[in-house]
Amino acid sequence: MSRVRKGYVLRYADGCFFIEEAPYKVSQLGDAEVYFKYFDLLEAQERVKRQTGESAEIAAVTFTIANTTFV
Repeated sequence: MSRVRKGYVLRYADGCFFIEEAPYKVSQLGDAEVYFKYFDLLEAQERVKRQTGESAEIAAVTFTIANTTFV
């Protein structure tokens, strides 16, 4: 059974996404850091500024988690 999850990522003006370790950017959404708690998201937004000197905007993402059983 699958379920839909909602979270947030931080997106730079150039379309890249924030990750927690250097180089702090990835181009693929699937590799981005996903945050589920607003407080964690705000702390990460401050780390973006401190580590890169850039700002990143909050973007909502929705994805499906599927449980698969092989027999």
